[in-house]
Amino acid sequence: MRISQAGLAMFKRLGPGSVVEYLTQWNDNWQMFSLLGGHREPDESFRQCCVREVAEELELTPDIDFRVGIEPLQSLREYTAMSKAAGVETRYRVELFAVELLNRDAVAKVDANVANRWLTETDIRRHTTKEGQPIAAQVEIVLQLFGVLARAC
Repeated sequence: MRISQAGLAMFKRLGPGSVVEYLTQWNDNWQMFSLLGGHREPDESFRQCCVREVAEELELTPDIDFRVGIEPLQSLREYTAMSKAAGVETRYRVELFAVELLNRDAVAKVDANVANRWLTETDIRRHTTKEGQPIAAQVEIVLQLFGVLARAC
């Protein structure tokens, strides 16, 4: 079985009406919104991977524009799913880190990028944005695995 290891980022904010929202980004390979982060290189920790991926994907500077938590939200989690990119069943091994934007310019840059989308729990659970664009199951699965979202009944 194929194995994929990833350091993923959880950006969280209060949106309109004080509703919690989570940041996602359009994934060109998957053709849907997914969590920020990506594949861990052999020579880096999950945290280093998360920092690198967030810096690349959002074009921001670590410790100036954003800060990644020192520890993951919980220990390593695993799940199995069909990889859209590889087309095979894959065991995903992930660590999820809380990430915060540190200044107004960073917030403005993230919000101005049309590839970025803040999603509510309702959006995530229905797997589509309010505009009907697809959201990867990865978002709900990972947020549930790490206890951010309650498991659906």
